[in-house]
Amino acid sequence: MPNPDDVYWNSFLPAFFDRMSVLMRKNMTSMVVGYGLTSAHAIYLIALKLQDGQTLVSLSRFLDLDTANTNRVIKVLREKGLVYDDRKTESSKKYSIFLTDEGQKLATEIMDGITKLNNSYFEDIPREDILHMRNTLIHILNNMNVGIDSYMGSKYEDPFYTHLHIRPVDDDYYVEPRLLDSADDDSESDSQ
Repeated sequence: MPNPDDVYWNSFLPAFFDRMSVLMRKNMTSMVVGYGLTSAHAIYLIALKLQDGQTLVSLSRFLDLDTANTNRVIKVLREKGLVYDDRKTESSKKYSIFLTDEGQKLATEIMDGITKLNNSYFEDIPREDILHMRNTLIHILNNMNVGIDSYMGSKYEDPFYTHLHIRPVDDDYYVEPRLLDSADDDSESDSQ
């Protein structure tokens, strides 16, 4: 039988993650509210910054979000001059979405802002603890979504989840297909 603390923690955990998510979305919305946007729009700008030139379907799969939602968000971003598409005619069914120069600039600002926020969230927490937590969260996600390994490994999909493993190197990005440990982090920081 679990002890009472475990029962409380297990019951509280969904509310805990939901509260964190709400606060993170609120903070992200504050970065784009001046553009008449919300965190929902910011996520799409980040996704296109990571992998520009996606179709609506591939963008939806990349974010693991509903295609109808993607259509609505892209419509708003297009109206605000942050994205454009490569349609040959207005009736074209298949086309790719790209960030405009203004969209690129805003996506960079959002990503920089999120980095600053994340740094503030993890202030005074040892790097080793942060790496351990990151690996634990990735492991939890794998346990929660049993099919995620085949989804992430598919040659037809490149979901946002794969970017959990992204680390910047010389202003380029590459996918590191394994968990991080403090020894890896130290050797990489030395090379940067």
